[in-house]
Amino acid sequence: MTDHSSVSASAITWKAIESAQIKIIKEAFRLRYKKDSKLVSEYAGYVKNLRQEENPDEYIKSTAIMLFPNEEAYNRRMSRYRKWFQGKRELLASIENLYNLYYELSKEDHPMNEAEMDEAVDDVLADN
Repeated sequence: MTDHSSVSASAITWKAIESAQIKIIKEAFRLRYKKDSKLVSEYAGYVKNLRQEENPDEYIKSTAIMLFPNEEAYNRRMSRYRKWFQGKRELLASIENLYNLYYELSKEDHPMNEAEMDEAVDDVLADN
């Protein structure tokens, strides 16, 4: 189930992440969530943390890798959100948008796994 949008990870800035987080808060308010609801509080906290970071672009990359070390983690999280917010289409779309951005970032900037390291070593040694 790979239906995530194809956005170039290099085009994703912390401002895009911040904007996506704020859109989730606005959608929650449209659905009459209260300011102190868990959803609004969590996403407001995410925005505040992001704004306080010394290097917000690095912060979103490390967050992306933590959230989505692989596609299975992405699919698991999105499946949960789709179940929780199935009757709230616009809110779900906003949440999916945010996590699609994070997932695209995680695919570009992730530490190499063992197989990737072996392949890179072989490539480097073959070039000499």
